[in-house]
Amino acid sequence: MRKLSVLFGLSLLALSVPAWAQEEAAPAVPAGDTAAAPGSEAAPAPAAAPAATPAAGDYVSRSLTLGTGTLQVTVPIVLNLSKDAVLKPVWVPLDLRYGVNDQLEVFVSHTGPGTAIATGGSPLGGGGGGVCIGGTDRGCPKFYNNINVGAQYSLMKSGGIELTGIGALEFRQLSDPMELAIDVGVGFKYISAPIAIRATPVIGIGVNNRDVGNKEYISVPVQVAFQASAPLAVFLDTGIFGPTSSFGDFYTVPVGVGVSYAVQAGLDVGAEILLPMVAKGSAIPGGAADYRQLGLFVAYRTK
Repeated sequence: MRKLSVLFGLSLLALSVPAWAQEEAAPAVPAGDTAAAPGSEAAPAPAAAPAATPAAGDYVSRSLTLGTGTLQVTVPIVLNLSKDAVLKPVWVPLDLRYGVNDQLEVFVSHTGPGTAIATGGSPLGGGGGGVCIGGTDRGCPKFYNNINVGAQYSLMKSGGIELTGIGALEFRQLSDPMELAIDVGVGFKYISAPIAIRATPVIGIGVNNRDVGNKEYISVPVQVAFQASAPLAVFLDTGIFGPTSSFGDFYTVPVGVGVSYAVQAGLDVGAEILLPMVAKGSAIPGGAADYRQLGLFVAYRTK
């Protein structure tokens, strides 16, 4: 038994000597030296972690102006649900915006700057904006009869406050007699996540045909938004709108509630139900609840 133990111990010693000798022969690699030891393959360097892709800004934190080279296309479909005028008519006030640089944005729109998605009309508040579906029998005087071309310039971004300047040529009516106005205003946004408040007061100054009513019009849209989750935001739209002439007789105060959902980076869908005349001037007929609109929208951004 003792002989077997001695033989077993000698065998282990014989097996361990070559391995020990090989380790001793290998030169030590100084710390920080990336050179491989002679006779051995260099260990591959660990792959660099891929650069993190910037997350798309959520609804609340988005800037009033688009970033450089970003194109945004918003396609709203606005359904008239007013008393005795359901789907009479349906509007498609397309909105196109492009970021020339990080401060300047140009746009082509069919509603006033900052107005509610479900408004479906120009700042004049009468009729709809963009493509009107349904024909004259369903309340469309023209298939297409207005457009706004303008720009928005970022003036300040500091401490959660953003301020922009807005200017646009507003073709209130393209058909004869054409009615042209110049829009001048400011955009304001305050962000204190998860809440944002935005206001866009604008005055439209009538250029021609002033004798037939193409005069000044004031729009003060206001929105309060809440980021309920990463993809989902809810918002409340209100404000006050009306012509400077006889403002007390023709002003309107809308109230709308909507949601915006980010399907993926750069693609949003949403909806808004709007009562466009919760409060109104005495010269506007009907009750406040008689006027109702539903807006559905898809918005796509290239960046």
